[in-house]
Amino acid sequence: MAQLEFSIPSTIPEPFSPNYLFAKDEIPEFLIPKLVHSFVNTKSANSLTTSRLDTYATLTNFTEESGSVTLDYGVAVAGIPVLHIHGLDTPSNKALIDFTVSEGYPGITKSEGDGPYPFSAGADTSRRVRFRVSGPGFYEAKCVQGSQRWLKVSLITKSPCSVRISLVGFVPTTSNIPVDKLPGYFQCSDETLSELWGYGARTLQLNCVPARSIPSPWQVSEDMGVLVDSQRCNAYGWGHLWTDYNLEFDGMILEGGLAWMVRVSPGMPGMLFQLNVENGKAVIEQWFGYYNKPQTTLVPKLIASVEIPEPKISEGEWLRIRTSCIGEAPVSISIDNTQVATFKQGGLKVEGFASLAVPPDHPDFPYFPKGSVAIGAGQDQLCRFRNLVVRNSNNEVLYQSGLNTPAVLGDFGLKTNQFPFVFDGAKQDRYPWTADIIVGGRSAYYSTAGSEYIRGNIAACMLRFKDDETGRGLLPGGVPPGRDFTRDLTDGFFNIETINYSLYLILVIYDYWLYTGDDALVKFCWDKLKSCIAYVSARVNKDGLVCAEGFDAGDYDYYHGLQTGISTKRNALFIASLKACAHIAFCPGISDKAAAEAYAMSAISMVDAVRKHCFNANSGHYNITDTRTEGFQQEMHAWLILKHICKEEQMPSLLDKFGSLVLPSTINEAPLSFSPDTPGPPPVISPIMSAFHIQAALQAGRPAEGERVLRSVFGPMADKSSEHFTGTTWEFLNSDGTPFKGDFCSYAQLFGAGPTSIPSQYALGVEPLAPGFKEFRIWPRFDVNGLKWAQGRVPTPVGDGIVVKWQVFKAGWLLEAWAPLGLDGKVRIPSQVWERKQSISVDGKQAGVELEVPFTKHIKIAVTFR
Repeated sequence: MAQLEFSIPSTIPEPFSPNYLFAKDEIPEFLIPKLVHSFVNTKSANSLTTSRLDTYATLTNFTEESGSVTLDYGVAVAGIPVLHIHGLDTPSNKALIDFTVSEGYPGITKSEGDGPYPFSAGADTSRRVRFRVSGPGFYEAKCVQGSQRWLKVSLITKSPCSVRISLVGFVPTTSNIPVDKLPGYFQCSDETLSELWGYGARTLQLNCVPARSIPSPWQVSEDMGVLVDSQRCNAYGWGHLWTDYNLEFDGMILEGGLAWMVRVSPGMPGMLFQLNVENGKAVIEQWFGYYNKPQTTLVPKLIASVEIPEPKISEGEWLRIRTSCIGEAPVSISIDNTQVATFKQGGLKVEGFASLAVPPDHPDFPYFPKGSVAIGAGQDQLCRFRNLVVRNSNNEVLYQSGLNTPAVLGDFGLKTNQFPFVFDGAKQDRYPWTADIIVGGRSAYYSTAGSEYIRGNIAACMLRFKDDETGRGLLPGGVPPGRDFTRDLTDGFFNIETINYSLYLILVIYDYWLYTGDDALVKFCWDKLKSCIAYVSARVNKDGLVCAEGFDAGDYDYYHGLQTGISTKRNALFIASLKACAHIAFCPGISDKAAAEAYAMSAISMVDAVRKHCFNANSGHYNITDTRTEGFQQEMHAWLILKHICKEEQMPSLLDKFGSLVLPSTINEAPLSFSPDTPGPPPVISPIMSAFHIQAALQAGRPAEGERVLRSVFGPMADKSSEHFTGTTWEFLNSDGTPFKGDFCSYAQLFGAGPTSIPSQYALGVEPLAPGFKEFRIWPRFDVNGLKWAQGRVPTPVGDGIVVKWQVFKAGWLLEAWAPLGLDGKVRIPSQVWERKQSISVDGKQAGVELEVPFTKHIKIAVTFR
């Protein structure tokens, strides 16, 4: 037998800490730019690439162009913007400095960076921070900027001046441990796949937010109320059922203006009033939207504007502003007891998310009969609010606050985050959605070992769950990060409840349990999971299939619209959730055998129903819905294969049909989420849907297909020469491999983190078979004719990780693995190796011909080829 010895060119580096439980203590240090990209009217710009305070760059505005410096971090970073001013020479001893950020380079060439993003309450609305400096020292922004490679510092003071800046950067708010020092590790013979693993891990670092690390965007003062700087309006959380009322507050404009809203429907755009003061003129504008500046997908509509001759409005003075909102009558606004304007209400009777579909050029705008009140500011506006009161038409007080204690932050959902969270996107939405974890969560288990962040999302959503009197048992799709969980849970903060989101969360919880063994959290969730299963089961029709209407039929691919009726994907997710709950039912502390048996039987019946009623014999694949029979859906067919829902004999032809997702003109042959002949959806490449596609191909024994999709979808993100490169993974792509919707696209998105879990699970081959890795398997499934070796480490809940390395030679295949004591493993020899075997040795001894070999602590398997 030939002697096989490893010749892998490098060793597995030690993690930052030998035990991931203690790998959280990073040394605090500023995040400093790596390179100066360009500058205008600036001396010694390179001083800004160090953290030394005894050197500085000098920005001046003595010519037509003001001083500015564009800086490059090389990869995306996150934190609170910070400056250190060495000195300044101005007539007023004050200066204005704009600190603008962007993930990709195109955004940094724009005055607003790649923002704004007014959708999420509590996150910074703007991607441009304005510093008002008045002397030497440190200056910090109020909010986190979650993901940016590019930074531009600009002197915008209009009068001639110069400012000496000795430091510019970020106070870190997320982990910056080098990805090769994480608890998890992966490296292989393909450099691109190794790098992609790290990009997914870096994406997770940026999105995993420790508890109590997000500052509130409002500053509270006992005598001056709340200070708001350029932040969208945020609503009082328990006023969503109010109808007719009068809103009053004291407002002070410090710069530019202030803003407020009435009848705010949870999470929706609404009637926005913007009081602007400029050059001695005061104007009230009425908008329909979140903010007075557009987000790519949320364009506000200016309805009307009124100039205010009296009373005279000046900056720095308190105003008493009153807004009357009664029935469908015009909204009346008075300032200091003088009526200054009336504005019509909308005439479109649409509800909830339907309001988002109204185009800005529509002649009318939505009418909301009820909703809360909100206060905030427009772009580049600084203002204060105090003494707010809301009274109904009978003059009864609905809400009253001086807005001068920290309690007001809980009232408006703007406290610091009480849980550790994992966000969907570090730049936007900066919201702890649950469905996004379906791919990103597994990647966290294989890299950062940050299971506490996923636990935070799950626990917060479970606390928010309410099975109301109508029997609505859907699980929350997310939770506002600033939600105070000591308050009444029947709030009106933003929430999405759909069947698909609920089913994804069930699968997220199952995955969490499988990778962590956390029985306590699963037990806490169990009754809520049963309520959700009951709610969905109640919508099973006579054919045995789930049928959904209205917003119940929503999904995370917002560009696709509602999937009403009988959606094959929704039924596949329900089957997967029934199977997951059948396993969870045996968790210690639950032991619900009756539920396990019922869910298992329901899953079997529904598989038969899907095969009978959802397969289209004419097209040779499954229908998108019962009314949408044209086109091929990527994710849905991946779930049918992964969960063995389609018939075994259908798999080869369905796998072949994935080829129809590729546009003939696509440069890199990446699959679209829907085939080009599908009516409706735009041509979008979806990393999250492609992750399921890749797994389906690998699980079905088509490794070459899985690897091709992995490279074609994620290859553009690994192109270091691209102006879009950030060292992270993206949300969606256009068919040409560029970010979908340009700057709006999230470049550090949980959706895209699949290149981390997939190589660890399928190339390195490590996966849990029992909760907490008590039983696990090592089964490499990548094409050994392409990949020559792989090595890595997979974190486990017991502290130490499972370490594996394997290599293929002309003469054979060699694998060695180490596992912590108490975990039982087995190695499954890859089929491509098994087919060529001549002899097998285990730990140096000749072995029989067993496809799977059990082990504890250590094993070394050598297979010689014929």
